[in-house]
This record gives sequence, C-alpha cells and structure tokens, in this order.
Amino acid sequence: MGLRYQPLAACMRFTRASTKLIRGMDGVLTPQPIDAPGYEYDALGRARGLLIEGAATNFLRYSTAFDNVLWEKNAGISIGPSAIAAPDGSMSAMVLDLPGGADGIYQNVGDLSVGAVYSFAVWMRAVSGTADITLGGIDGPSAQGFTVDESWQRVSVSEPASGTTRYPKISTAVSGVPASVLIWNAQLEAGPVPTSDIISNGIPAARSPDQVMLDPGDWFAQGAGTFVFDLEPPPAWDGIWRIVQLSSASLNDDHLDLGYDSDADQLRISLRKDGTPIVTQSLYGTLLPGTRARIALAWEDDVVAVGVNGAVLKSPDGFAMPRNFTHIVLGSYDGTDKHLNGHVRNLSYWPERLSDARLLALSTV
Repeated sequence: MGLRYQPLAACMRFTRASTKLIRGMDGVLTPQPIDAPGYEYDALGRARGLLIEGAATNFLRYSTAFDNVLWEKNAGISIGPSAIAAPDGSMSAMVLDLPGGADGIYQNVGDLSVGAVYSFAVWMRAVSGTADITLGGIDGPSAQGFTVDESWQRVSVSEPASGTTRYPKISTAVSGVPASVLIWNAQLEAGPVPTSDIISNGIPAARSPDQVMLDPGDWFAQGAGTFVFDLEPPPAWDGIWRIVQLSSASLNDDHLDLGYDSDADQLRISLRKDGTPIVTQSLYGTLLPGTRARIALAWEDDVVAVGVNGAVLKSPDGFAMPRNFTHIVLGSYDGTDKHLNGHVRNLSYWPERLSDARLLALSTV
C-alpha cells in the first residue's frame, strides 16, 4: 500500500489478537503474525492493498479434514488425499469424487440465527479439465452451480439460514454430472461475503478483528485537512461500515466520521463537537460492491466535503471544526465493529482543505 505523505508510514499502528491467513506475493496463502498488517496480493502477485477485516468465526469443524466423520457422505462419495499442494502450500488438499446429482459431502451445523445471512466458501479446482460443482444447504435444500478449472479458486454462496436443517453441502445437484475435484478449507461464517481463511479442527475457529490507526503527530494539522482513500470494497456488504474516524479521546465527544450506509446505498458523514451532533448527513455518493473507488474527504470550518464518482458532496455550513483530534481509525468503528472487510490500496493526506477541483481530480479512478 502506498502512503503518499511520507510520515504516515511511520505512524501507522496495527493490532490483531490472532494470526491472519492471506495470499502473499508468491500466490501462496501465508499466516500473518499477531499485530502484523495484512497486505494482500492476487494470484498473479499484484498488490491488492491492506486488508481490513472484522472478527469472524468458521462454524465448520475439521475444515480441511474432509475424511473426518463430522463430514457426512452420501453413498457413492469418495474422499482421499491429494499429491497436489493446497492454496497454503501444504499437502492438506483432498480429492473428492462425486457420483453426480444431489449426493455429496456435507456437515450439519446448529446455532445459526434463523434468517441471518451466512457465507459458505470452499477452495476448489478440477482434477483435470473442468468440473461443474454445486454448493448450498444453508437455506434448506438450496443449490448454486459453479464451474472450476485446473487452477485453485475459492467458490462461495451466501444465503439466509433456514429454520430447519442447515447442512452446507458440496455436490453436483445442478448439473447432475459426475465430477472429480480437489477441495481445501471449507468455511461457514456470518455475513454476506466470505472473509480470509480460518482453519478449524475439532471446534469452530475464530479470527480477531483488525485495528488500524494513525497517530496524529506533528504531520497532522488540526482544523483543516484532506484524506484521499483508494479502496477496493468487498463484493457484498450490510449495515454501516466505516472508512475513517477522526476523534478526540471519546467518539461521543468530538469526531468526524465517514462511512457507508448499505441500506441507503450511500456515503454518510457525522460531525460531533463538545458532545453535540453538528452534521449527520447522507451524501448520495454510491459505491459499487467489489469495484475500486477513490474517495476524498476534506474538512475545514463551515464545510465537510467528499469527492467521489465525479462529484463533490458538501455538508451545510455554520460550524467550527473541532481542533482536538487525537485518534484516527481506518476501516472500522474504533477497531471493534463495522469493518470495511475490503482493501485500502492507497492513502494520501494534505494538511489543508483542497479545492473542489482538486478533490474531483483525486477521486477519479
């Protein structure tokens, strides 16, 4: 991730109470240590940016050990070891032979909230050529088909949990054609999109949330400034997720907050001073799921301006900006909730409120 105002690199702080498994420059999934930033790359080794994610739990047990008895198999199913390396470079991938139709491999899962959305993801590739595979089972007998080739890909479905039996399942119910595939790490988690891999054994496994902060030292000018964020948001989202929060010692006292309201499908700013809300406004700036965006946030007395998608959106005037911001949090609500669950590709800062023309230019992808 590039930091265009050089002092920012030295003042970024990362905390996370667990390791994190993400793809490195060599294309292999690699565990990142506790409190280490998660800079992720794509399969070709191109930088995607800093991945900022919330806490998550993989509700499946023995997520890579598909031969375990907790993974139930219909008649005609064959599962065994593979000589091909898994996405993490280990030899833990397994070969799954499916006879065709609804018969497959699945795991019964309880303790899901009825009607809440969950994501079921599995790494998969064809043994040879291509294979048509079906995932489903969160919402009763639901089924969605995918075609995989001889390269590893992570396929997933997201759907509301049924009020009856939930059995995330791999089959060929849609095509009805027999298939042989390699599979690795099945993951079932709350939310509309799968997050980074969490490997479980005998009990569900969890990953802690990322907290990314900037220490506003001498480089930071109180009262006026501009941030420009180059983001790659997730393929789906829900709720109000955060891009940045600037605050005093307490978010309830003084803060400037930029987030995205998924229900209204628009950007949202909040400005509070001396514990009193000054501006709470939706700005009608729409983002597209999974699509790169540049967002400019500028502020000074009488205005908070946001540049996005060829427009500059502004707050009403009639206020003085707080001048006591001591905390800057990126991509979450105070590092504990409402995470971006996407990538920050670049971050730029200017110690002044840039002109509208400059905001327009900087927010164009």
